[in-house]
Amino acid sequence: MELATFYDHVKDIARQERVSMTEALQRVRSLGITYVEVSQNNALGQEDVLGHELSYVGLGISSMPAYFDFGRDGDIEKQSGPTLEAARFLGVKKLLVIPGFWGEGDSPQERERQRERMAGGVNRLAELAGGYGVSLVMEEYDSPLAPFSNTEGVRYFLDRCPGLGCCFDTGNFRVVAEDELAAYEGFKDRIGHVHLKDRGYTPAWGAHTTAAADGQTLYPVPVGKGELRMGELLARLGRDGYEGVCTIEHYGVENMWTALQASVEWLRAQPAFAEPTP
Repeated sequence: MELATFYDHVKDIARQERVSMTEALQRVRSLGITYVEVSQNNALGQEDVLGHELSYVGLGISSMPAYFDFGRDGDIEKQSGPTLEAARFLGVKKLLVIPGFWGEGDSPQERERQRERMAGGVNRLAELAGGYGVSLVMEEYDSPLAPFSNTEGVRYFLDRCPGLGCCFDTGNFRVVAEDELAAYEGFKDRIGHVHLKDRGYTPAWGAHTTAAADGQTLYPVPVGKGELRMGELLARLGRDGYEGVCTIEHYGVENMWTALQASVEWLRAQPAFAEPTP
């Protein structure tokens, strides 16, 4: 398994440490991280600059989170065209597809209609993406307005979209009070990408809060420094033969560089990420 982190985290490092993006990317690369995860919003219109700066420091792109509105807009080709072209230009092989969100006032019937249209849109996107050499994954998104905010929601799409894989986000199951190990067992046959996100119960690393369904307040922490069973999850991923990229994620920490170093230090102590002896 190889490590990635979010391009947004690198931007935070550059801002917080008052260094250039090139230096921030070089710091990330010095930790043995080989990829960044670059959102659609950071890529569109910036393909030349982004491609150059990543190539200069020797970082690839692990995946591209991409937002659409398939529930309300059925023109999948128009919505996805610029993103797929950017993915081809940048050598991206995987899209993390976010096909849309419900509105606060949508009725249950309207939400179901939108969910059905989203599934159809994901299937059409998978067909289009195949022509670009791009595969699709979906995560359990931590928003109640996402039709894929819990295991049932993600499974709905996986069952209807054969070209879709699971992006297993270790930290988002806790938001809806689901057990991360049970969720892993339910998705392990379809995992195509992994987000490594831990959750803490105190603001030791940052005051940004997420309210869990069971009333617990969750805080961002480096991987391995929180309350989730990250070691067991990594052991199961290794046992089951996952060999892809794992993206370190801790949006909301106050010192991104320190948190990233702490995450990598903990991960390197795990068998799945131990660096080979020269």
